[in-house]
Amino acid sequence: MNVFIDTNVFLDFIARRGDFYAPAATIVSLAYCEKINLMVSALSFATASYVLEHHYKMSQGEIIEDYEEFITLCGITTIGHETVRLSVDSAFADFEDAMQHYSAMIDGADCIVTRNKKDFEMSKLPVYEPQEFLDYIVGK
Repeated sequence: MNVFIDTNVFLDFIARRGDFYAPAATIVSLAYCEKINLMVSALSFATASYVLEHHYKMSQGEIIEDYEEFITLCGITTIGHETVRLSVDSAFADFEDAMQHYSAMIDGADCIVTRNKKDFEMSKLPVYEPQEFLDYIVGK
C-alpha cells in the first residue's frame, strides 16, 4: 500500500511533536518494517525545513541529518508541471493542499494521511487521520 503523509504528519515525526508523535512514528515504523510504502512530497521537505529551523530552532545540519535517515524509508513525490497545472485548475480551497494531493495522486498513492482531513475534502484519494489510518491498517 502506497501511503502519502501530509506535511503535518511528517513534521509530527521529525519534530517529535507531543501527542502527535506516537501515531506518526507508528506509521513510519510500518514503512521501516516494509508493511507500507511511505510517500512524502518534495514540497513537505522544504516546508518542514523552514518550520524546523524557525520554530523548533534546529540547525540545518540537524535537519539534513534527520532527512538523510528519513529518505531511506520513503518515496519522494514530485512537484512538476502537471502537479501545478492540476492544482491551479482544482477546486481545493488551499493551493498547497492541492499540490500535496496531486503530487500524491500522480505518483500512485493509495491514500493520504493528514491531521487536517477537512483540507482534503476535494481529494480523489481516501484520506485518513493518523490514528484512523492505523486502525484501518490493523483491521486489514
